[in-house]
Amino acid sequence: MDVAIADLVAAGTVGCLASYLATMLIGAMARRFRVLDQPQGYKAHATATPLLGGLGVALGTAAGVFWFLPAGGRTHVVGLSALALGSLVILVAGLLDDIRGLSARHKFLWQVAAAGVAGMCLALLGVRLNLFLPWPPLPIIALTALWIVGITNAVNFLDNMNGLCAGIGAVAAVSLAVINLRSDELTVAIVAAALGGACVGFLPHNWPRAHIFLGDTGSMLIGFLLAGLSVMGVYTRGAHIPILAVFTPLFVLGIPVLDSVLVIILRLRAGHPPWEGDRRHISHRLVQRGMHPAAAVATLWTACAACGLAALLLPTVGPAEAPLLLALLVCALGALAAAAGTRGLG
Repeated sequence: MDVAIADLVAAGTVGCLASYLATMLIGAMARRFRVLDQPQGYKAHATATPLLGGLGVALGTAAGVFWFLPAGGRTHVVGLSALALGSLVILVAGLLDDIRGLSARHKFLWQVAAAGVAGMCLALLGVRLNLFLPWPPLPIIALTALWIVGITNAVNFLDNMNGLCAGIGAVAAVSLAVINLRSDELTVAIVAAALGGACVGFLPHNWPRAHIFLGDTGSMLIGFLLAGLSVMGVYTRGAHIPILAVFTPLFVLGIPVLDSVLVIILRLRAGHPPWEGDRRHISHRLVQRGMHPAAAVATLWTACAACGLAALLLPTVGPAEAPLLLALLVCALGALAAAAGTRGLG
């Protein structure tokens, strides 16, 4: 176990350093070729800011994975191949969007299509949800693809404030790494640790002041990898209530799911399409209630960490404690949503 922990720390460290250095170079390249996010509409930044920071996260993750992959063995070669293929699809889609600048509607459809193709790559290569459902393969494949699409876009929605998406990605990835280490899924844990390190390495360039943005290239990639890793992980090994333990990924990703559900409801209630960007996210609402943007982001990081802790505890609880843990998490997320409020949002 001590060796496995050292491997995870090393993978995260390599991912962090590689991401930090790669992001510096990519930022300079984005400025040179004018791949910039212009301040307009609901966007709060005052000056044109380089995009493509997600390439730094991708390179950092790859460095951490390939450097320490032998430590995880070859038990997940198919799963890793599916992750790599899906990540390539996501990167190409994100790059085209960041460089060409699609309209909101076409951008959303493009992202859904890319995530769907990436999700199908995972599902068809055998990486599928295990929900103890006696269903034939086709519905499970469709459900897996739907999970990938939902989580990819939920995390992409979070890329609305400096440091938020990368920070949530780091916390969620570290949570998945620890949970899978405990389940002896070392390969999954190493990839998650490398992703977490890569997100941390990107943060100094993006928070509290943004010198470069993730772009859809990065936010979609982080979302896809978190969704894919959550499917690859095993959560029922040694769990007191196996059926309950399969909801561990939903706990880990509770903040992205909560934010996307709430913002879609608010947009529909206001008569706006769900893909139209605005300032109705929880982070924006916390700022509207008087928080400094950096404090709002840190609050959501902390909430995500609390969700990760609940996910870590979930497989260990018995029938008596499970309802209490679920109630506490639901109440905490409800309190966060209520504290953000909806006044003045239409």
